[in-house]
Amino acid sequence: MLSMTLASLGWGAWWMAVALARFAPDYAPGVVLTQAIADGFAIAGLLAGFFTLRAKLAWILITGVPIFANLALIVFPFLLPELEWLSP
Repeated sequence: MLSMTLASLGWGAWWMAVALARFAPDYAPGVVLTQAIADGFAIAGLLAGFFTLRAKLAWILITGVPIFANLALIVFPFLLPELEWLSP
């Protein structure tokens, strides 16, 4: 649960940056700052997810969701080069 909460906070940082870039561009953070904030949440979430893994298949499947959400958060800017418009 902690791992998914941290992933949600990281994705919230990205969506807040996108909303600010669209509606209040003067206050929008850059991609680097947004990624640094999101990475902090994602790394903590990955650690929490890995430390809660158990050997049972059901537990691995349930824990896999937040682990992959945090991994996607880390690689997100590398997959979308269109994020250049977020930079000040």
